[in-house]
Amino acid sequence: MALVEIRDVRKTFGKIEVLKGVSLDVEEGEIVTIIGRSGSGKSTLLRCINALESVDSGEIRVEGQKVHAKMPDLKKFRQRVGIVFQAFNLFPHLKVERNITLAPLLTGRVEKAKARVLAEDVLTRVGLADKIDAWPEQLSGGQQQRVAIARCLAMAPHLMLFDEVTSALDPELVGEVLKVMEAMAEQGMTMILVTHEMGFARNVADRIVFMHQGRVWEQGPPAKLFANPGTPELKSFIASAK
Repeated sequence: MALVEIRDVRKTFGKIEVLKGVSLDVEEGEIVTIIGRSGSGKSTLLRCINALESVDSGEIRVEGQKVHAKMPDLKKFRQRVGIVFQAFNLFPHLKVERNITLAPLLTGRVEKAKARVLAEDVLTRVGLADKIDAWPEQLSGGQQQRVAIARCLAMAPHLMLFDEVTSALDPELVGEVLKVMEAMAEQGMTMILVTHEMGFARNVADRIVFMHQGRVWEQGPPAKLFANPGTPELKSFIASAK
């Protein structure tokens, strides 16, 4: 059984069908990068996996559990499936430590006496142990995004979803976030990433999924897809992304 199983998923907003029968499996420990032009359905697919959006038809399962917006254990499910967006979404009125430990404390994952140790641990993993007592406004955009990743890691997720996490950053800050994600990949985290960072997709992903017009158009190992795209649409996308 794959960690993530997506079967013929369709999703419509108004009169626009955004996902047109998407099927995809992601194995435990696999790094899957989803690429494609804006409007191809990439971000919507991630939101459906995390039950932030409901599907109109088809089915998504994570660790064998059917995913839908009215799941009785939705909060527990989202502890296992973390998602990081391009907007950092840190609480500006809380220091870094509190931003990270709020959810683990509320869910009972960690005791209050051990919360700071947890924050120190995940901040060390993203290279920001010295920022534990900082306010979000005192951090650069790249640092805030790394705190957002640390906040997800604090819940010990089985799957991490990343939705264009570097797109809101200045170019010089992109590298520091990608390094954190590379380290997570090396540690065996299962990851599904929507990104325009072709270098990262080429070097880190086990598999690339190219979405086009709401469908999985092409998929395979990075070396194969970049060297020999099988469709004119992927060839054109790769050329435009360079």
